[in-house]
Amino acid sequence: MRSDSVEQLLESVASSGTGPGGAAALHAATGAAFVARAVGPNGGRAAEIADDLREKALGLAAATPGADGSDDARAAVQVIEVAERALGLAETLRPGERGVGATDVAAAAEALRAAVGTARVEVEAHLVGITDPAVREELLLAIDPVDDVVLRAAKVTAVVREQLLR
Repeated sequence: MRSDSVEQLLESVASSGTGPGGAAALHAATGAAFVARAVGPNGGRAAEIADDLREKALGLAAATPGADGSDDARAAVQVIEVAERALGLAETLRPGERGVGATDVAAAAEALRAAVGTARVEVEAHLVGITDPAVREELLLAIDPVDDVVLRAAKVTAVVREQLLR
């Protein structure tokens, strides 16, 4: 998956060829890539972190499904964590400063919002088959902050749009 063309990647997604984090991980990887692009090649540590997060998300997208639903749900939780970290970087970017592109920041926020929302649904889908109360509680706690992350991402986009309309 890592060396596929966009067309091959989309074909893989269409044929259910992605890992347990699947669509959510691809959204997270896309969001992290836009953060890296917004930071630019001279972004120092922020660019490195964004690239590392993109790689982590791609790894989750390409991972082999687990033996049971709890493994796959935990992979989706990892996607949420990756996306939240990438969003934290996006929140520090100010379009127009140091060549930061407004559309890149907004694209990052929107992709990361999709990542956490989709990952939450992935976890919820697996909860149906998980009977261990401790594992269920762990997963429910892990997805609890998703609404806040979604709102933060929406705020980033709103700030970008407000700056563009000035």
